[in-house]
Amino acid sequence: MSKPPLRIDKEGRWFFHDEEITHRKTYLLFCQNLTRDESGRTILRIGQEQCPVEVEDAPLVVKTLDFVLADGGGLKSIWLTLNDETREQLNQATLRIGAANVPYCRVRCGKFAARFSRGAYQLLLPYIQQDEKTDRFFIQIDGKEYDLTTLPSVP
Repeated sequence: MSKPPLRIDKEGRWFFHDEEITHRKTYLLFCQNLTRDESGRTILRIGQEQCPVEVEDAPLVVKTLDFVLADGGGLKSIWLTLNDETREQLNQATLRIGAANVPYCRVRCGKFAARFSRGAYQLLLPYIQQDEKTDRFFIQIDGKEYDLTTLPSVP
Protein backbone atom coordinates (compact mmCIF):
# COMPACT_ATOMS: atom_id res chain seq x y z
CA MET A 1 0.00 0.00 0.00
CA SER A 2 1.38 3.42 -0.93
CA LYS A 3 1.96 6.21 1.54
CA PRO A 4 -1.00 8.65 1.82
CA PRO A 5 -0.30 12.02 0.16
CA LEU A 6 -1.51 13.88 3.27
CA ARG A 7 0.35 13.80 6.58
CA ILE A 8 0.08 15.55 9.94
CA ASP A 9 3.23 15.81 12.05
CA LYS A 10 3.32 15.86 15.86
CA GLU A 11 3.18 19.67 15.91
CA GLY A 12 -0.09 19.64 13.94
CA ARG A 13 1.43 20.80 10.66
CA TRP A 14 -0.13 19.40 7.49
CA PHE A 15 1.93 18.19 4.53
CA PHE A 16 0.97 17.25 0.98
CA HIS A 17 3.61 14.97 -0.62
CA ASP A 18 6.04 16.21 2.08
CA GLU A 19 5.45 19.90 1.26
CA GLU A 20 4.05 21.85 4.21
CA ILE A 21 0.62 23.37 3.68
CA THR A 22 1.07 26.98 4.74
CA HIS A 23 -1.99 28.61 3.18
CA ARG A 24 -4.07 29.45 6.27
CA LYS A 25 -7.52 28.87 4.77
CA THR A 26 -6.48 25.53 3.25
CA TYR A 27 -4.89 24.47 6.55
CA LEU A 28 -8.05 25.38 8.51
CA LEU A 29 -10.31 23.70 5.94
CA PHE A 30 -8.30 20.49 6.25
CA CYS A 31 -8.21 20.59 10.07
CA GLN A 32 -11.92 21.23 10.35
CA ASN A 33 -12.84 18.45 7.90
CA LEU A 34 -10.72 15.78 9.54
CA THR A 35 -12.80 12.76 10.49
CA ARG A 36 -12.70 8.99 10.68
CA ASP A 37 -14.08 6.45 8.23
CA GLU A 38 -16.12 3.39 9.18
CA SER A 39 -12.97 1.43 10.08
CA GLY A 40 -11.65 4.21 12.36
CA ARG A 41 -8.97 5.37 9.93
CA THR A 42 -8.19 9.10 9.96
CA ILE A 43 -9.33 10.76 6.74
CA LEU A 44 -9.93 14.17 5.24
CA ARG A 45 -13.49 14.37 3.90
CA ILE A 46 -14.70 17.38 1.95
CA GLY A 47 -18.06 16.88 0.29
CA GLN A 48 -18.03 13.49 -1.43
CA GLU A 49 -14.22 13.40 -1.69
CA GLN A 50 -12.03 11.74 0.91
CA CYS A 51 -8.35 11.00 1.34
CA PRO A 52 -6.51 9.00 4.03
CA VAL A 53 -4.25 11.01 6.33
CA GLU A 54 -1.07 9.70 7.94
CA VAL A 55 -0.82 10.99 11.51
CA GLU A 56 2.56 11.06 13.26
CA ASP A 57 1.13 11.48 16.77
CA ALA A 58 -2.21 13.12 17.61
CA PRO A 59 -4.07 14.76 14.72
CA LEU A 60 -4.88 17.91 16.70
CA VAL A 61 -2.84 20.18 18.95
CA VAL A 62 -3.91 22.24 21.96
CA LYS A 63 -2.36 25.65 21.30
CA THR A 64 -3.53 27.60 24.36
CA LEU A 65 -5.73 27.37 27.44
CA ASP A 66 -8.20 29.65 29.16
CA PHE A 67 -8.93 29.02 32.82
CA VAL A 68 -12.28 29.71 34.47
CA LEU A 69 -11.95 30.17 38.22
CA ALA A 70 -14.65 29.44 40.79
CA ASP A 71 -15.71 32.04 43.34
CA GLY A 72 -13.31 30.57 45.92
CA GLY A 73 -10.38 30.83 43.50
CA GLY A 74 -10.20 27.14 42.59
CA LEU A 75 -10.22 25.96 39.01
CA LYS A 76 -13.77 25.58 37.67
CA SER A 77 -13.04 24.62 34.05
CA ILE A 78 -10.44 24.82 31.28
CA TRP A 79 -11.14 25.89 27.70
CA LEU A 80 -8.89 24.66 24.91
CA THR A 81 -8.01 26.45 21.70
CA LEU A 82 -6.98 23.92 19.09
CA ASN A 83 -4.73 24.38 16.09
CA ASP A 84 -7.82 24.63 13.86
CA GLU A 85 -8.79 27.76 15.85
CA THR A 86 -11.83 26.06 17.42
CA ARG A 87 -12.48 26.20 21.14
CA GLU A 88 -13.96 23.58 23.39
CA GLN A 89 -14.12 22.82 27.06
CA LEU A 90 -11.60 20.29 28.34
CA ASN A 91 -13.09 16.93 29.24
CA GLN A 92 -10.82 16.60 32.26
CA ALA A 93 -11.51 12.87 32.59
CA THR A 94 -9.59 12.35 29.32
CA LEU A 95 -6.48 14.30 30.35
CA ARG A 96 -3.45 11.97 30.31
CA ILE A 97 0.33 12.17 30.24
CA GLY A 98 1.99 10.41 27.33
CA ALA A 99 5.55 9.62 26.32
CA ALA A 100 8.14 12.28 27.18
CA ASN A 101 5.67 13.71 29.73
CA VAL A 102 3.51 15.32 27.03
CA PRO A 103 -0.14 15.87 28.01
CA TYR A 104 -2.97 14.69 25.77
CA CYS A 105 -6.74 14.85 25.96
CA ARG A 106 -9.67 13.75 23.83
CA VAL A 107 -11.47 16.39 21.73
CA ARG A 108 -14.38 16.62 19.31
CA CYS A 109 -16.68 14.51 21.51
CA GLY A 110 -13.86 12.01 22.12
CA LYS A 111 -13.24 11.32 18.43
CA PHE A 112 -9.61 12.50 18.39
CA ALA A 113 -6.62 12.84 20.68
CA ALA A 114 -5.05 16.27 20.98
CA ARG A 115 -1.44 16.81 21.99
CA PHE A 116 -0.66 19.81 24.17
CA SER A 117 1.82 22.25 22.66
CA ARG A 118 4.72 23.31 24.86
CA GLY A 119 3.00 26.65 25.48
CA ALA A 120 -0.27 25.02 26.52
CA TYR A 121 1.60 22.59 28.79
CA GLN A 122 3.40 25.48 30.49
CA LEU A 123 0.03 27.14 31.14
CA LEU A 124 -1.29 23.90 32.67
CA LEU A 125 1.74 23.20 34.92
CA PRO A 126 0.81 25.52 37.82
CA TYR A 127 -2.46 23.59 38.25
CA ILE A 128 -0.87 20.13 38.39
CA GLN A 129 -0.49 18.84 41.94
CA GLN A 130 1.44 15.94 43.40
CA ASP A 131 0.40 13.71 46.29
CA GLU A 132 3.83 13.13 47.81
CA LYS A 133 2.68 10.07 49.77
CA THR A 134 1.61 8.16 46.67
CA ASP A 135 3.67 10.06 44.06
CA ARG A 136 0.41 10.57 42.17
CA PHE A 137 -0.08 13.59 39.93
CA PHE A 138 -3.52 15.11 39.54
CA ILE A 139 -5.41 18.25 38.64
CA GLN A 140 -8.33 19.55 40.65
CA ILE A 141 -11.21 20.98 38.62
CA ASP A 142 -14.53 22.05 40.07
CA GLY A 143 -13.66 20.44 43.39
CA LYS A 144 -12.82 17.01 41.95
CA GLU A 145 -9.39 15.44 41.53
CA TYR A 146 -8.48 13.92 38.16
CA ASP A 147 -5.50 11.57 37.98
CA LEU A 148 -2.93 12.34 35.33
CA THR A 149 -2.21 8.77 34.44
CA THR A 150 0.91 8.17 32.39
CA LEU A 151 0.14 6.13 29.31
CA PRO A 152 2.73 4.60 26.95
CA SER A 153 0.65 5.46 23.88
CA VAL A 154 -2.18 7.97 23.85
CA PRO A 155 -3.42 8.76 20.33
